[in-house]
Amino acid sequence: MAGTIALSKVLTALTTPATVFAEASGATVGTSPTAITLPVSPTTFVYIKNTHATQTLSVTWTPNGGASNPAVVLQPGSFISFGEAVQATSGITALQVTGSGASTSYEFVLAG
Repeated sequence: MAGTIALSKVLTALTTPATVFAEASGATVGTSPTAITLPVSPTTFVYIKNTHATQTLSVTWTPNGGASNPAVVLQPGSFISFGEAVQATSGITALQVTGSGASTSYEFVLAG
């Protein structure tokens, strides 16, 4: 198989203690960092997908009790998913996104 195999993983029994949610589909951002309002702080579940065909989306967040950190640069069509089971001491307390060009489209689901 020349060292390459297909990944097949079914994600089952994922849980989150979240009771408050926020979501957006078709959101857009330009080249200036833009804060996303969290549904609750800390937020313990994050899903963000870059839905733009050619532009990248930079995601920066602040872990609970920590400092702001670049999390990832999402290529077109890519996503990040993050979840923590302990709400009081985990999660993130701030989130921002930045597009590589005007009107970079994305979607998200946040919960806590």
